Amino acid sequence: MFDIAHRGPDYLLRWPRELFVLEAQATLAAMPAHGGNSKRAGWTGEVGLLLTEAFVADTPRHDFDNLVAGVAWARSATDDNDPWGPSASSRPSVPADPERAFLEELIAAAPKLAEQHAPKPYYSQRTAAAATGYQAIERDLSAAQQAWRTALVELQQRGYLSSVAPAPCVDDDFTGASPDEALDVLIEDRLGRKAIWSSSPTVFDEHTFFDLVEVFHDLVSRPRRRSYHQFDNCGWHYSAFTPRPAQILYRWTVNRLLERNGINLRLAKSGEDTGRLVHAVNDTRADLIDAALSTPDPARNASVAHAVALFRSRSSGTEEKRSACIVLASLLEERRDLLKKELFSGDEGALFQIANKFAIRHRRADQHGDYDPAYLDWIFWWYLATVELTDKLIAAQSAGLADPKFTAGPSPATRQRLPGGILDNG
Repeated sequence: MFDIAHRGPDYLLRWPRELFVLEAQATLAAMPAHGGNSKRAGWTGEVGLLLTEAFVADTPRHDFDNLVAGVAWARSATDDNDPWGPSASSRPSVPADPERAFLEELIAAAPKLAEQHAPKPYYSQRTAAAATGYQAIERDLSAAQQAWRTALVELQQRGYLSSVAPAPCVDDDFTGASPDEALDVLIEDRLGRKAIWSSSPTVFDEHTFFDLVEVFHDLVSRPRRRSYHQFDNCGWHYSAFTPRPAQILYRWTVNRLLERNGINLRLAKSGEDTGRLVHAVNDTRADLIDAALSTPDPARNASVAHAVALFRSRSSGTEEKRSACIVLASLLEERRDLLKKELFSGDEGALFQIANKFAIRHRRADQHGDYDPAYLDWIFWWYLATVELTDKLIAAQSAGLADPKFTAGPSPATRQRLPGGILDNG
């Protein structure tokens, strides 16, 4: 009805699409069925704030405000006086609840909406990439810190730290600590170091910077409501905080700036190490981790999450990676009969021979321990892909499919990591 998907730059998403849909659905679910004008006004304010944050242009917010004011831009009051406009019979009818219909249509149109991205490579960047076959990114920790500070200031200005470090109000009898002082206390509680934030150093050392990146992930929370306090230009006051969308947005923002500045770490978005910096992997391996962590079995999920956290931690070494492989090998041992029956026939023993013969599990004197540590990377991804495949086989059997071996075949991420493809994906 509103033809949202065809309005191009007017509806350019600032947020990642999945986050917008998540918050739009939550806002739609919170729409009051009853309660009078005050509750309805509070809800329309939440929608307006969402549109202001999620889109680059002001158009979505203005379009929604027009609906609230009774002016539907799909059918304006001037249409009746426009000889070139659509006839009354051909114009779309206005829904009984246009605000709700607008948000529903916006959610439905989300897959077609463009997202804001960094500029396309310029001439020198394109020619360098063409000459070398790839575009190398030099590691620049200083630039990453500057970009992170800028992003954090913007989030703070939008109220994303107001749940833990609110700005003082002119009506307060006791102003209390400033936001920076409140953040100092929270950081000291977590890191044991005083006045890190309020001292505003030009640059942090590497470990402090990475610590702060993780700390602020735990502190941000999105306000779904705000009210403007006009007296003495006090400013916006925020409320109705929810951490999940704020942390999704924070991870997305930080991971992009780390990538742009050649830092091979990312904030984990799933698993027991969610919100902690881990070694970056390519998109296909990241998809494999997500698939392996999506099992509904809580015990199995905990084991895989622990293995993944051990392996990809930014401080992981040979022992941590070996421990991760042991956890996955134990899971596969529990499913050995399934592997023998459905996947490897009589050759499933080779899968466990690797773990037993090369000092991964038992560490006996007759085992080989003098191999390159990179071998642990290979075995980890192979085992994780096999665990994900056994999950699919078990799910297919539980659903009563006649031949789970074929109907629940490996996902694209799994196929690229089974022997023969595991070393081809970086």
